[in-house]
Parts: sequence; C-alpha cells; structure tokens
Amino acid sequence: MIAQALPVLVFPILTRVYSKEAIGFYFVFVGIGLITQIIASLQYELAILLPKDKKDSNTIFELSLIIVLVNTLIMQGLILLLDDWLYSLIKQEGFAQFIHLIPLSTFLLGMFRVLNNYMNLERKYKHIAYSKIAKSVTLGIIQVGMGLLGFLTSGMVIGLLAGQAVSVIYLVIQLIYRTEFKFQWDWTSMIRLAKVYKDMPIFNTAISFLSNLSNQLPVFFLSRYFGAAASGDYGLANRVVSTPMELVGSSVGQVFFQESAHLVKTKGDLHQLVKDTYKRLFKIAIIPFLLLLISAPWLFSWFFSDEYITSGYLTQILIPWLFLNFLNSPVSYLFDVLNKQRFMTIFHTVYFLSRIAGLLAGFYIFQNVFIAVAIFSTIGILFNGYTIYYYLKISKSTDFQIYK
Repeated sequence: MIAQALPVLVFPILTRVYSKEAIGFYFVFVGIGLITQIIASLQYELAILLPKDKKDSNTIFELSLIIVLVNTLIMQGLILLLDDWLYSLIKQEGFAQFIHLIPLSTFLLGMFRVLNNYMNLERKYKHIAYSKIAKSVTLGIIQVGMGLLGFLTSGMVIGLLAGQAVSVIYLVIQLIYRTEFKFQWDWTSMIRLAKVYKDMPIFNTAISFLSNLSNQLPVFFLSRYFGAAASGDYGLANRVVSTPMELVGSSVGQVFFQESAHLVKTKGDLHQLVKDTYKRLFKIAIIPFLLLLISAPWLFSWFFSDEYITSGYLTQILIPWLFLNFLNSPVSYLFDVLNKQRFMTIFHTVYFLSRIAGLLAGFYIFQNVFIAVAIFSTIGILFNGYTIYYYLKISKSTDFQIYK
C-alpha cells in the first residue's frame, strides 16, 4: 500500500513544479518501459514457478537473467543505429534526449521482474514489498528534488531510473543474504528448459507485448497528434486509477499465480479459486470505483490543480474499463498456468487491432480526444467482459494442458 500510494501522494507537488509537457514526456517514457520490459526477459521469468524440481526453477532464473542482459545490449545497439529515424517517428523534440535511456530502464525493469518472480517462488513477499517501497521513496524524493533544483525536463525520468535501480539492488542483496540460491550455470539444463517452456517467448511475449502496447496506445497517440500536454492529462488519469489496481492486483496476482500452479499440480479445485478471487476483488473495488466515477473532475481539480480537471473527465470515461481490467489482472496468470498462450495470442491481437481502429476513428473522424478515449474504453469493456467468461470456463476443465 505504501509503495503504490507514495507516487500518487507526491504528484500534487510534481504537477505544480513540472509543466504538463514534462509530465507528458514522463508518461511516454514510462509507457515505452512497460512495453520493452516484456521483450527484455522474453517472459521466461514466468516459468520460474512452474517446475516441480527446485533446481529447474533456479536454472530458469539464471536463464532469464542472461536473456535480460543480452536483449538490452541489443536494444542499445539498435537505438544507436536508428536514433535519427526514432526522432522523426516520435515528433517530439523534447523527448529526444530520453531515447538513449530506454535500454537502461528496460534492463532495470527486466531484472526486477526476474528477481520478483524468484522471490515469489521463495514466498519472500515481505522483500518484494520492501523493494517496491524503496523504489517509490527514492523516485518521489529525487523527482521533487530535481524539479526544485531546476531540472524541469529531465528530473521526472531521472527520478524514475533511480527508483528502478534501488529496487533491483535491494532484491539482489536479499537474494544473496536471504535465500539459499547459488549460481550453477548448467548450460545443458538451460537449453533443455528453454525448449520445454518455449511457449513463453513465442506466445507470452507476444501476449504481454500486445497487452501492454494496447494499454499504452492513448499515451502515444495523444502525444503524437495532440501534443505532450494531452498525453500528460491521460497519463495522470490512468495513473490515479491504476495505482489502487496495482496495489491489490499485483499482490493478489502473485499469490494467485503460486496457488493456481499448486492446485493444477495437485488436481485441486481451480474453478473455486477463480470464482473466489473475482468475488473478493469485486467487493474490494466497487465502492472506490463508484466514488471516483462520480467525483473525479472535482478531485483532480482540487488535488492536482485546476489545470488538470481534464484528467478528471478522462478518468470518468476510463473507469468502467479499468474496473473490469482490475478484476481480470490477477486472474490473467491462469493462461500461463494452463498453457493457453496460443488462444490468448489471437485474442490480444484482435484486441490490439480493435483499439487502434477505435483510436484512429476518434482522431481522424471525430477529431476529439474525449470521443477517442471513450471508444478506446468501450472496446476494453467488451473484451474484458469476455475474458471473465473465458477464465471461469477454462478453470472448470479437469484435462489441463499443463507443462510437464
């Protein structure tokens, strides 16, 4: 709760120190990181919890670390070769200075995902929580400090990178001193396990990449067609609602992943776990989401300044989609546990293309930010509604196509 609340509590200061354009650049940078972190590890870290043999889990952990390092080095090389083309694609001169920092952020995010999943395997939930608190505290202090010192363009991104680095360093220290893990570097086992869990890079990477890119589309589209200030409005709206979602969703999701994998291995009642998870998440979220739906414009105007009342109106448009997305987020680990990546790849491809079509219609036909975001949100409602039905259905099966 502390880790998720701190960044939002700091934002009233940030919105009064930094310009809308600077905050817009920050959300674009965050959006790119959320996408590139998926490529960093090729999603192999999700397989850490799946083997019955602890040695195999350790080997997958080592494999994931290597993949993160290699992929971020490749990314850095590509950016050096293609920087002119990237500048022309973004069409935001103020953002150009941040492009070469993307591989560093990707490396830190990728490392955190791998370390986080290993700590989940070890049930070191306390250390996972502390690492997120360390990130939030560092991020907030440096972002405010850099802004007050006059770094009004780069301060937000520098604070983010510092927070990401601190969280990784903390988990590395805990790995060394709080677990029994020892590097083995068994290359034969790495190759074997890479083949066993080949669906992770083939399908999971595609699924997560499309899902994250799909969710970040408004930030990129608004920045390109309406300017960085518009992406700042949307980014703030999305951040405020997503914070409680991440607070509960990420914690529940980690435990759901571990428990659902255990139930599949022991042939337990997976369907009951899915139903109970949905019911509890609904009870937790319904009142806060309704209150935000009613009062968002007033809250944003009062909390972040009158300049951000537009973010409040965008929040009202996004609430129904984000509520359903909140219900689905923890349960989405089910397609990893049940090896349903092929179907979900097709699903997310159609979802992604539908959202692009909706945003393009909003921009080119209606030429209105609110209509574009409303179409985007409506598509999200329809697809998330179907996802709830699908997860409830597949969890009933007794013939799971699980990893052997």
